[in-house]
Amino acid sequence: MKKIYEGKEVGGFRLVFGYLGMFMVLIGAISAIPLIIVAFYHEEVEALGIFGGVVGFNIVVGLALHFAFIFHRKRARFQRHQESLLLILTWLMAVLSGAAPFFIASLMGKMNMSFTAAFFESASGYSTTGLTVFSDFIDVKDAFCPHVFTFHRALTNFIGGAGLVLLLASMLGTHGGGMSLYVSEGHSDRLLPNIAKSAKLIFGIYVFYTVIGAIALMMAGLPAFDATCHSMSALSGGGFSPRASNVAAYRPLDGQVLDGGFFPVNSLAVEIIICALVCLSAISFLLHTFLLRGKIRNFILDDETIYIMFAGTIFLAIIFFGAILATRSYNPGNWFVDSGEIFRQSIFYSIGAVTNSGFASTTADASIFKYHIIEAAGTGSIYMGHTVTTVLIILMLIGGGTGSTAGGIKQYRIAVACRSLWYSIRYRFASIHQHYPKLTYRHGELRELSDSDIFEAFHYIFLFLALYLGLTLVLMFIDPIHYTFETAAFDMASAMSNTGLSWVIGVDYMAIEGPASHVVMWTLSAGMLLGRLEIFPAVYAVSSVGEEIRYHHDMRKRAKRQAASLKMMEEE
Repeated sequence: MKKIYEGKEVGGFRLVFGYLGMFMVLIGAISAIPLIIVAFYHEEVEALGIFGGVVGFNIVVGLALHFAFIFHRKRARFQRHQESLLLILTWLMAVLSGAAPFFIASLMGKMNMSFTAAFFESASGYSTTGLTVFSDFIDVKDAFCPHVFTFHRALTNFIGGAGLVLLLASMLGTHGGGMSLYVSEGHSDRLLPNIAKSAKLIFGIYVFYTVIGAIALMMAGLPAFDATCHSMSALSGGGFSPRASNVAAYRPLDGQVLDGGFFPVNSLAVEIIICALVCLSAISFLLHTFLLRGKIRNFILDDETIYIMFAGTIFLAIIFFGAILATRSYNPGNWFVDSGEIFRQSIFYSIGAVTNSGFASTTADASIFKYHIIEAAGTGSIYMGHTVTTVLIILMLIGGGTGSTAGGIKQYRIAVACRSLWYSIRYRFASIHQHYPKLTYRHGELRELSDSDIFEAFHYIFLFLALYLGLTLVLMFIDPIHYTFETAAFDMASAMSNTGLSWVIGVDYMAIEGPASHVVMWTLSAGMLLGRLEIFPAVYAVSSVGEEIRYHHDMRKRAKRQAASLKMMEEE
């Protein structure tokens, strides 16, 4: 039994930084995982020193903080909003650790990524967004350690999708503040009474789907490395790919065997599997337990499931016919010449938008919506048009399910707002003697909406949209050359909803000289992280710091007053 030092309980900033030290050790361990790839690709041994330095820094500094502040000491409970401060600091350390290998490689002259670009790439990975300015892919000539770095990117997607603090919260336990930390990251689906058991169940579901997805992708013709990276990114809704042209890299090779592959490539099968995986990523982990346990009725009757089935179908039809109209406007002729290809692309991108995944399945570069065009392999140009991009913005902003790896406002909040609006209209035409309960299906059960549910939904929708519009205007103000209202609204919706589809951002944009590109990437990074953490933790963290500063300031003033009073008494 470990000895606990006697004395005052550790609290305040000391408690926060002590726990941060524990988490930095875990972040260091996570940063070491890509080094396993060197065992399979010996020519990439240079990555050992780069990632080893990041691992060593996290472990040394983490242990120093842990031993200095909370080791074998009594620990108080978190005070007001301190768990949010710890959450923000943990995410910042994880993102900085994820950015460090890119930046160190650039300092060595091996890559071309500024600190801004490295932070942007890491923030995009951990927030499961998928926006990228990375260029050293496995199919790029003279790329630096491409397998290690592309796996590192997929790993940031994977860890960020599960919830970075999920494992960390399980370390603290319910009595150590683990549950409050778990909830502060936006998790409301407590699968089991015990936080540690909930974490194990969620990771079990997550890993199970990832393994099944990787096997399915290998059977569709992808090499084991590609299949693993795509499955990790798809289950997290991240969208990172080890290939320069993303999923489109497999389209020209239909019927051929890729190096390292076991079966001929079937690009349609690859897209179908990825669509299935990203749909799973947009469903809350609690609904997954219903699905895996055979409780189909509970799964189907949930408001979020109903939304995906009906709204997804409606928006898919709009996107398909919108693309048909736009394509025929630019290429007059038979209305349905490319209808099969357009329908295929409509399904892929509508599912990508509604699940916030951000994979690209066309042969165009990362900025696939530039000029509203998608270059489809062997079919000419397909024009998406303004209608389609507007619908995609709406889908991205709505986002996925609560408690899933997807971002956005979340489908349940939209469902609550819509049901509240419906009941409000219904009451206006009802008799004063009639009462209609505000019913909703949540996790397969019919229950009545409370006022707090309605207020929370409307408040968050308002806050999210206000921040979204504000950051959109920042993009337009900073870089008016590349960002009109439509392009800025699209890219910021993609960032804040953690989707990854882009109109402007890409490797080419990073090459733009001047401070504008740097400010744009920092603005998008802020949008990605605030969207992933659902805004409130950042507000609470700032509030916690302010309260702590005011507390110590008041204590110093009180001490000065007491000292002055004591001095006056001595003089008398």
